[in-house]
Amino acid sequence: MTVVRCPIAGTYLVRDESQPIPVGKTSSDVSVVVYHYSWRWACQGCGTATGTTRPECGHIKAARSAARS
Repeated sequence: MTVVRCPIAGTYLVRDESQPIPVGKTSSDVSVVVYHYSWRWACQGCGTATGTTRPECGHIKAARSAARS
C-alpha cells in the first residue's frame, strides 16, 4: 500500500497499489482517507477505528507504519 501524508495534520491517503486507477481518475480519487486523532485511528473507507471490537484494517496499519517513519 502507498501512504501519502496530507497537509492537514493527522490525515493520510492510503492506496492499494494492486488496484488500477480508472481512466479519468487520479490516485487521490481511489485512495482511502485515514485520520489519526489523539485517542484513535479511523478509516473512512472501511468504517473501522482502533479501540472498537472490529479488527484494525490494512489501511490503518499502513498509515500507522508511515507515521512511525
